[in-house]
Amino acid sequence: MHRHRRRFRVGAAAVSTLGVVALCFTATGVAASTPEAVPDQTFVPTTFVPLSESSQVATYVVELRGQSAAQVQAERGRKLTRAEKDQIKAQLNGVQDGLRSGIQGAGGTVLAQFQSALNGIKVSIAKNRVSELQALSGVTRVLPVREDFRENETSVPYIGAPQVWNLGPAPNLRGEGIKVGVIDTGIDYTHANFAGPGTVAAYTAANLADTVAADPLLFGPGAPRVKGGFDLVGDDYNAGAPAGSPALTPHPDPNPLDCNGHGSHVAGSAAGSGVTAAGATYAGPYNSSIYTPGAFRIGPGVAPKADIYGYRVFGCAGSTNVTVDAIDRAFDDGMDVINMSLGSRFGTADDASAIASTNAANAGLIVVTSTGNSGPNQYIASAPGTGT
Repeated sequence: MHRHRRRFRVGAAAVSTLGVVALCFTATGVAASTPEAVPDQTFVPTTFVPLSESSQVATYVVELRGQSAAQVQAERGRKLTRAEKDQIKAQLNGVQDGLRSGIQGAGGTVLAQFQSALNGIKVSIAKNRVSELQALSGVTRVLPVREDFRENETSVPYIGAPQVWNLGPAPNLRGEGIKVGVIDTGIDYTHANFAGPGTVAAYTAANLADTVAADPLLFGPGAPRVKGGFDLVGDDYNAGAPAGSPALTPHPDPNPLDCNGHGSHVAGSAAGSGVTAAGATYAGPYNSSIYTPGAFRIGPGVAPKADIYGYRVFGCAGSTNVTVDAIDRAFDDGMDVINMSLGSRFGTADDASAIASTNAANAGLIVVTSTGNSGPNQYIASAPGTGT
């Protein structure tokens, strides 16, 4: 704080000195008796409008009193049963339904309701009417929902994962029995990295049917690697699209096939099987000795024997604001780990995705997220990485 004040004083002194010089001399260097007049048109008008006065529509999560399933699980110190989760969700949902008319009366549109990672209602509303949401009965706070963008950079050998594999037959060292939910652009489950055919034809066929249930041999409980997930948005979705664009409306479906590539890259980094130099799925063994020159077209992921689940929150391009929806769903689905190589620039601790992540982590879910992707600066951490 002192540093900024000091700079301001120096700057002010410099401006004052220049002002004195300008008052003392004209352009020809002759002393001036009066300051030169400045025409009004040289002043730059501003279009700035304070948030409390803005009619621009934005997205928020109205957090309510009452513990979410994740918060109850954290308090009890054990995993909740399916029946216990459903009971909590039903109770919270009933209270949330009672607030819908109040939200609509304030000019808001209910987009989703959450009971798993947090207890809240996702709302689209004009910024100058947010205070009306805060005034509703049972509301604890109104959390901002920002646009998230894709982020990823990693190297499995660099972080020492193969040394962990070397530790012997101890369970879970390669991800055995662990459910990893990848919240991203989806997953190309036809790829050889996930024990798919690894052909253009296989992907093309899957892409032609990407709004209906996927081939159970490649995706689902009976598939070798990608055991499930959900597409929360559809191909055309983009939270950054212009106002009124149809791309702003998500079109969910049960098939989270990737049409961008980022999610497949992330899922491969986390838990891919690996692809040999010949293009085949690598089947093991997994230890540090496998890294010989030219052995892999794609190296194995950190946990190459984990069960992978894809939660698609991005369209084929652009940004998203359904990250909280995916966290809520992944917790309810019983994931052991969620990975989010994404974030909103200049995130804050009260971002809805940060609160949902904190609740899920307190409940025992391992939450892995990037902290930013915009350069070496401590002030650009992104949400949900700004969670506690």
